[in-house]
Amino acid sequence: MTIGQAIEKLIPNPGEVLERFSGNQEFMEMFIKKFPEDSAVKGTRESCKTEDWEKILTDVHTLKGTSGNFGFEALFSACSTVVNAIRAKDYVGAKNSIPNVLKELDAVCETLSQVE
Repeated sequence: MTIGQAIEKLIPNPGEVLERFSGNQEFMEMFIKKFPEDSAVKGTRESCKTEDWEKILTDVHTLKGTSGNFGFEALFSACSTVVNAIRAKDYVGAKNSIPNVLKELDAVCETLSQVE
């Protein structure tokens, strides 16, 4: 799979994302390819195994921002649900929504791992 194909699969509005990178396609592609290595990815995977809500909020909020900047809308939406639940002190709702964050995160990372 090419990075272009991955972007097409993962990002509903790639033109908007490209604007965030000042129209520099190569720069955007480089950062998107490196997404699985981002500290927010590892942090989210680790903190979501716990019930340390402050740590989960920090990590998932960071992942939300990164995924939003890259246009990974499904991941952004899943992260938003968890962030909103924790802020509302709805820890049951947050706990029930964490698997969706991890599912969407896995989908993004799996797609990007197929880029040649």
